[in-house]
Amino acid sequence: MSEDHGLTPLRYDQRGLRGNLARVLVAEPTDEIDWPAALPPGIETVVIADDEPNPHHTLRVHPPDDPARTTLVVFDQLALCDDPPEA
Repeated sequence: MSEDHGLTPLRYDQRGLRGNLARVLVAEPTDEIDWPAALPPGIETVVIADDEPNPHHTLRVHPPDDPARTTLVVFDQLALCDDPPEA
């Protein structure tokens, strides 16, 4: 990712994340044991489904248009989008 303005890195102890948009910072997001996340290839933005990272430092996320497709992603592979999405 070349541009990181408008993004806030996530902390392992951060709370209040549910429902926020997050930018995927890596080409191939993974869970805590390095298994690929079940996200569409090339996805750049996800919605966070958990309030805070779990003890394994992952968050459940899903594509913005598919809330049924949740998967785990390590928190440090995501950054909060400070700016709301354009309508």
